[in-house]
Amino acid sequence: MKKFITVIFGISLLFFLATNCTAQKEAPIENQFTISFLQGSAERFIKPGKLKAFDTLPVSEIVKTEASAILDLSSVLGSMRLLGNTKVSLAQLSEDQLMFEVTEGNILVKSAKLKKGQTLKVSTPTVVAAVRGTEFWGQVNKETTTGTFAVRDGAVEILRKSDNSSIVIEKGQALDIDPKAKEWKVRTAKQGELDAMAQIDQIK
Repeated sequence: MKKFITVIFGISLLFFLATNCTAQKEAPIENQFTISFLQGSAERFIKPGKLKAFDTLPVSEIVKTEASAILDLSSVLGSMRLLGNTKVSLAQLSEDQLMFEVTEGNILVKSAKLKKGQTLKVSTPTVVAAVRGTEFWGQVNKETTTGTFAVRDGAVEILRKSDNSSIVIEKGQALDIDPKAKEWKVRTAKQGELDAMAQIDQIK
């Protein structure tokens, strides 16, 4: 009987150690992205596979939506909606920093109310958009690296990678990104752009 109890205790101890080690290896939820909504089909590339609602994704994962799909990604610092045919790398997520790298497609971003020192950035092949308490839309053309950013609320600072010059876009404004143009000019957002950004309210 004593031997039996000893064996049971040993098995229980091994189970505890195994599960404890596994838990330590998993990234804490604060450092993960969660798919809060998915309509249509989307896939991941680093750990290949189809995605489904409520999946959690680690930093460095790459996500791509298929045509007509809608995917909402949430994190502690903000949320992003990927529309159809959009490819995004989940570049960085910590207590103070969030960065998405968008190589093609359309995104809608809703920043959390960030504290001093916290940042949310969206990087494209041409620019880096830095935001604070902002709602905006971004579009990237993979073939030409052209695109557009439009702001629904707050402000976005656009840093051009080629020369580190920056432009601030405010509520109701937009900026067309053309790497071949010497000067970029802020314009009034088109009605279609404003209408598209209205779905930011639907981000889960």
